[in-house]
Amino acid sequence: MTNSTPNTLFSAATLDQWLAHLEQLHPNAIELGLKRITEVGQRLNLIHFDAKVITVAGTNGKGTTCAYLEKILLDAGFKVGVYSSPHIHRYNERLRINSQELTDQAHCDAFAIIEKAREIISLSYFEYATLACLYLLQQASCDYILLEVGLGGRLDATNMVESDLSVVTTIGIDHIDWLGSDREKIGFEKAGVFRANKPAICGELDVPQSIIDHASNISAQLKLASRDFSFAMLDDQHWSWTGQHKTLSPIKQTLMPMQNASTALAVIEALNLSIAEEQLIASVENAALAGRLQAISGYDCDFYIDVAHNPQSAQYLASQIKRLKHEKPEFCQVHAVVGMLSDKDMTSTLSAINAQINEYHFADLNCYRGASAATLLEAYQESEDNQHNVTCYENVSSAVDKVVQNVSASDIVIVFGSFHTVSDILTK
Repeated sequence: MTNSTPNTLFSAATLDQWLAHLEQLHPNAIELGLKRITEVGQRLNLIHFDAKVITVAGTNGKGTTCAYLEKILLDAGFKVGVYSSPHIHRYNERLRINSQELTDQAHCDAFAIIEKAREIISLSYFEYATLACLYLLQQASCDYILLEVGLGGRLDATNMVESDLSVVTTIGIDHIDWLGSDREKIGFEKAGVFRANKPAICGELDVPQSIIDHASNISAQLKLASRDFSFAMLDDQHWSWTGQHKTLSPIKQTLMPMQNASTALAVIEALNLSIAEEQLIASVENAALAGRLQAISGYDCDFYIDVAHNPQSAQYLASQIKRLKHEKPEFCQVHAVVGMLSDKDMTSTLSAINAQINEYHFADLNCYRGASAATLLEAYQESEDNQHNVTCYENVSSAVDKVVQNVSASDIVIVFGSFHTVSDILTK
């Protein structure tokens, strides 16, 4: 695949112009495979890093696991770079160095470097962004680099990099057109980030055999949740973590998943870092990430956004809503504003959370692959426990505006279904 776009065309462009340029470079929005990106990466020495590289794959929980690791490592005094995707509001969110985003100009300069290095090689948007962020990370001389896999693992652009430790957070059904329709196939794709004779951490509580088999085949040093590390509730507000060498307790429960905190702590143990137990607990308790059951101020009720977009993440969101409801009066009503992408399993996702919702407000998601409210309604009608009041809207913003006019102070509003959905709220 080649592209004849002149390399100097966008060397002095704005970030928005660069991003528009990237969207036109490649015929496919998603094209898994490492041949093209690796060739460009080798030209720029972006395969091996002096920093310790941790690659994080998984169906859900990648972002929060990285957020826990970032907080722990920063608090311990290390310089930490994080590459994640997709962004919620601004492209710059995809790269953080010591928790700070980089300037538009820094990204533009990196794009110019990639444009020159690729010559006639065609790159997808994600491949181009990955190379540019890796270049910036290389220049930053970090102690630790956290790479969040975009899709799958084995053939994802981030897997071009030789990592020092690899993580699989959870395994669920998502992206079936690319990864397969069952957990064993998906597990194999995710386990593709493992490296021979290097630590591999799996936080999935019901681990597919394909992950264990692949780790064994390449002699990866596999650590499994429930076997090599675990977490347990102590009471309604606290939990404990047990690894191979220590136990941390009590840890205050927050709105971010304990399972992902447990996985992050297993990573820290595998790195053999000497961090005081009190400091580890404090870092876990204070970690946060935008869009993950994030409370939004300025409303007369409790208002949250969450990027849950598949059955597994919706099931976790349901458990957290149930927990929030326990602190509310019995007459508390939960209003859900939902926008989803058309290629997601909308029926199963709604089935996973229906029991915790009182009223649904479906919205057209006006973006590439966005589903209409009517399509969401059809999926809902096929879901389990579908006896809710449902209203449809032309967009997320109008749905929220209407909902907040008709709720009481004791109610909960939750907006979920996609990164695009919560982005609409953050830009209001």
